[in-house]
Amino acid sequence: MILLLLTISVGTLSAFATYLLHTRYSQNPVLISSALTFIVAGLYQLFADDFPAIFHHVPYLCIGGTFIGMSSRKKIKQAKYILLAGLIFSLIYLRSSAFFEGFGGALGTSACISVLSVISFRQFFKRTRYFARRKLKRDM
Repeated sequence: MILLLLTISVGTLSAFATYLLHTRYSQNPVLISSALTFIVAGLYQLFADDFPAIFHHVPYLCIGGTFIGMSSRKKIKQAKYILLAGLIFSLIYLRSSAFFEGFGGALGTSACISVLSVISFRQFFKRTRYFARRKLKRDM
């Protein structure tokens, strides 16, 4: 349970922080992602002996979360969708870390899957509402 809460909070917060800094201050998203990852990984390395083994995943989750936060404001306009993508990424990370072992780019692939799923769901529901309204008008 603690691992689940830690995973969700780190993945979601790192995605949100990167997106917020990227969109609000119009900074380079790659620079923000690398700075946040550098801070978290540096703190982890400094205090790695003090943390229990459960915190081993924190730097990886931060890297993947910042990949989500680098999304363009043209594709994801609201921060709530970034939070949802961070949640999806965290759940994918929990379930697929053994599946992607030995493959390069597992964090980027998981982040891409989560962002694409949020964009796809949003488009699906937007189009479903449009066609439902259109059918309702036609039936009247």
